Amino acid sequence: MNFKAWLNWYRSLHISRKWFVILIIIRPIIDNFYELKEASVLASPLYIVGVLTPVLILLSYTANKFPKPIPAAQDFPLKLFAFFLFGNCLVFYATQLSVTSLGDVVKYTTPILLYFYSRSFIQSKQDLDGIIFSCLIACIFPFGMLMYESLVNPIAIEYISTGRGGGSRIRGAYADIMNYAVYIELFFIIISYWFLANLYGKVKLKINAIHVAIALVFVFYGLTRIKHVSTWTVTLVVFILMMIHNLRNARGFIFVIVLITVISAFFAEDIYNSQIEPLIGKELRVVDGESESSQALNGRMSRWERYFEIWEQMPMSNHFIGITTANFPETDNMIGAGMHSDYVRLLFLTGFIGVGAYVFFILAVATRYSQLKMPEKFLLAATVVSILLWSISTIPTLYAPLLYFTYPVFAYALLPKKLQ
Repeated sequence: MNFKAWLNWYRSLHISRKWFVILIIIRPIIDNFYELKEASVLASPLYIVGVLTPVLILLSYTANKFPKPIPAAQDFPLKLFAFFLFGNCLVFYATQLSVTSLGDVVKYTTPILLYFYSRSFIQSKQDLDGIIFSCLIACIFPFGMLMYESLVNPIAIEYISTGRGGGSRIRGAYADIMNYAVYIELFFIIISYWFLANLYGKVKLKINAIHVAIALVFVFYGLTRIKHVSTWTVTLVVFILMMIHNLRNARGFIFVIVLITVISAFFAEDIYNSQIEPLIGKELRVVDGESESSQALNGRMSRWERYFEIWEQMPMSNHFIGITTANFPETDNMIGAGMHSDYVRLLFLTGFIGVGAYVFFILAVATRYSQLKMPEKFLLAATVVSILLWSISTIPTLYAPLLYFTYPVFAYALLPKKLQ
């Protein structure tokens, strides 16, 4: 899909779907106003969008021209997860009764609404390509801001503790570095997907190995500026997946291998010493027994150990269905972003049953891999792996721009083969 085709596709959409495309494009700009929440919730565009999103989703379902989702067996485990998620959020709000807790409930439940909205939105390959192109347009602003911070003047400098390697990194006007990381990763996945689409089919937008090499340079530069170890890991795995799905194209495969070999010969040692080792040094010391296990994952393990001690004090039933009915004062922290792991956060919020259903859902979507064409196989694999890896030490389900991409990919994979 090129820009003209994307524009024609966008014009053909009903308003119940157009608003979502607009949201994808303007979200990286809106996220820059995060700090306005300190002045007033009503003054924060990000909070307003957060409240309007579920409202617009529900209104879309009332429109006659909004498509109906095509049922898929893989939806069941997510519905089970949603049952425990909504139930615990309802109890949490009932025991807190505050504007802050209401905002948290909206934030925690919106991903479920976004998924089922995506299941209705995505009805064809054209819809998927339209969303992917929209996400690429959304990448323009954060990449522009990244270049401005690097070449002109940093908007915000975040200093890293010596225990995490020291030094500093840039994060723009975003709430945290993960905002940059999401767009860097989406850009790389999209370019790689289009590259494979050119190899395995006729498309109007020509992406060759040279474009992939240029994209890699941009991605690498972005990673060196944000210094986010989990995103280095995700990028490496996505790159390996792209190469695996590129095996049929000998010339392109050899070109990328030669490029990586040349870069490694000249820069690999410096890159590792300046970028990778400072970020993973603590983890290596834990593995070698030189540091306490509580220092693993940039010290997150100590936080998890502290809250798991509280979790063990709760009734056994709460281990299976979620902790909100236990009504402990630490509940707010345990189900929030402070856990720095979606697996841990969702375990506390929805219990063994809920988090188990959530992981099973992602793996169930991945089983549709075999029915897809090669480019879409890569797209699904890269998306699934990114979510699973990021969930270890970050909270991808609370980063809407990532879900705007992830859930449409899942929705496409669940379409009947004749619609793909």
